[in-house]
Amino acid sequence: MTRTTSVVICAYTEARWDQLAEAVASVQTQRLAVEEIVVVIDHHDGLLARAAAAFAPGSGDTSVTVLANAHAQGLSGARNTGIEASTGDVVCFLDDDAVAEASWTTHLLAPYDDPHVLGVGGAAIPTWETAAPSWWPGEFGWVVGCSYRGQPTSRAPVRNLMGCNMSVRRTVLDAVGGFDADLGRQGDNQAGCEETELCIRARQLFPDGVFLHEPAAVVHHHVPGARASWGYFRDRCLAEGVSKARMSRSVGQSAALSAESSYVSRVLPTAVAANVLSTLRGDLSGAARAGAILAGLGLTAGSFLTTRWSPRHRATAAAALPMTARPTTPLPGTQPVDPVLPLVLDLDRPLPAVDARRDDLPPYAQALVLVTRGGEPVGKVHLGLDGDVLAPELVGARLRHGLGPAADLPPVSGGPSAPAPRADATVVIATRERPERLAECLASVLAGELQPERVVVVDNAPSTTRTAELVAELAATEPRLRYVREDRPGLARAHNAALPHVLTPLVAFTDDDVLTDPRWLGKLVDGFADPEVACVTGLIAPRALDTLPQQWVEGNATYDKGLHRRVFDAGDHRPDDPLFPYTAGAFGSGANMAFRTDYLRAHRGFDPALGTGTVALGGDDLAAFYDVVRGGHRLVYEPGAIVLHQHYADYAALRRQTYGYGAGLGAHLMRCLLTDPLVVVALAKGAPTALRRATRIVRPRVADGLPAYPADLSRQQLRGLVSGPFRYLRSRRHARREVA
Repeated sequence: MTRTTSVVICAYTEARWDQLAEAVASVQTQRLAVEEIVVVIDHHDGLLARAAAAFAPGSGDTSVTVLANAHAQGLSGARNTGIEASTGDVVCFLDDDAVAEASWTTHLLAPYDDPHVLGVGGAAIPTWETAAPSWWPGEFGWVVGCSYRGQPTSRAPVRNLMGCNMSVRRTVLDAVGGFDADLGRQGDNQAGCEETELCIRARQLFPDGVFLHEPAAVVHHHVPGARASWGYFRDRCLAEGVSKARMSRSVGQSAALSAESSYVSRVLPTAVAANVLSTLRGDLSGAARAGAILAGLGLTAGSFLTTRWSPRHRATAAAALPMTARPTTPLPGTQPVDPVLPLVLDLDRPLPAVDARRDDLPPYAQALVLVTRGGEPVGKVHLGLDGDVLAPELVGARLRHGLGPAADLPPVSGGPSAPAPRADATVVIATRERPERLAECLASVLAGELQPERVVVVDNAPSTTRTAELVAELAATEPRLRYVREDRPGLARAHNAALPHVLTPLVAFTDDDVLTDPRWLGKLVDGFADPEVACVTGLIAPRALDTLPQQWVEGNATYDKGLHRRVFDAGDHRPDDPLFPYTAGAFGSGANMAFRTDYLRAHRGFDPALGTGTVALGGDDLAAFYDVVRGGHRLVYEPGAIVLHQHYADYAALRRQTYGYGAGLGAHLMRCLLTDPLVVVALAKGAPTALRRATRIVRPRVADGLPAYPADLSRQQLRGLVSGPFRYLRSRRHARREVA
């Protein structure tokens, strides 16, 4: 099964330079090669410069990218930077003072053939700089970040992995939002538990998933002489108790201590008894090891209880904890809001009754209705729902009251002639491991009033055969379906892979998490009546508004480009905007766009260095829209071409998406600069406009009654924007290597 692999190595001090070089070299010489190595330097400019010079392209068989930690100082922030910069389906983590055996990736990656495997970790064998103290108990190998007695001796499920030797699926890391930046080491402190907390959150999100310990995947972990001391043993045990207490506030005490209960009740008593017996047989070190076990247990437990229950320590710990753990401050996006039912209703058609009921949940009290006439949007209305089912006559009366004068617009009489059963158009849907969503999307496309000649599904870098099986099943009764597999990740690559299978003059693109309106394809096709038009985009409305993150997205107009038709070109339809056409986000979104096929072929499709799934994280649609206008063609935004998009329901996913949008915009602007250096002049002239838009990013408006848009999301978007240019350069280099 094809899968790509990235290895992230984090470093913070030049004192471990030799170990860092050995760690990188050990990954470059793996029998099962990885696609990339990402070295993240944690807020150390000297080390960053040294690493960038030492690991320059050509320094090994595997590409090495050196980055500065883009987040708060500490191991968790550095790892999150590595996750964001890497592109592999599986992300492996190796400490900068660990050396992987040549078979490390072979054993670490083998279990991923099972789709239930969330992550795999291996054994860490200590390489003591000085001899291991005779009093050091093997059950406390975790004190120096190494394997310990009590861990499985063959492949087996575990609660969590060890951070120095672990790997996790990209989809899992995306779902949990990375490591908790308020846990984990920062410099030389002894904090920990960040990988434990991540694994616990992942299991809560994927209850059918499993983390595996594979002891055959071996790394050798350097243990400096300073750690072979009683003082380090003591401090590390105390720090572990504090970390466990902090983690228990986040994920719950039972989850935080589930593995420790067995360790304390079974492994440690057995170890104490064995060492006492060893002492009786003449090994005096056995008594010291037994004492160390009891002392280590007492120190860790005492530190945990002190932090967990002492009023003074409880207040200090709570102030230092992430928002997920503070008892009085809810996690952003989890504040309770009244769910809203989104609807699209046309005044020229019989209005339906609106059912506000929900299974096992309170009914909707309000609906947000996109009102259309003949398929053309005329307004949005907040519709009160004061019962289980609102009768059609009440729906109509309240809509007309909410619309005001817009309700008096004349009916749209026919408009274009009745559409033919088939359009001279192909619909392309790129997807990755979301067959349930894809099935819904396909059903909506095939139920449209204007039918496409062909529907091409592009399976992008799949890790299972589920999408292929779904399309094969549907194609048995729907011959217009085509399945295309593109193993290289990236949305632009997926769209380009579809082009050889497009035989029609028009091609429309949408995402696998949308539902298309019955008139969607017809409205897009109508937009090409003008021969100067090379691209048509449409309106994106919400599928659900049940959670605060979803309502933030809709209230901030992330996808909504307005209810009025607009035309863009470099001539008569040039808007009064000094940043035109660089701010191409105003033209539409990639989830709802169509092009003349000949135009795309003449321009070699989409830029493969851009898009979700690449280092750039996005920007493929912005670049395509920009190219249309800059090339002297015309682009039409047609709000009657409506799709319903599944906004992210949870805050972590919205946070990742917001960062990705910023990165995609930054990548797009770097591409503009490379293709047209005069963009610098345009941006300089438009600086006041850019400043106003940046202010709206930092302090976006949200709908009345909603909690304020989190500053954290604004920071994420700005961080992504700053990283975007560098991401594009790196992604373009990767794309060119593939061609070469």
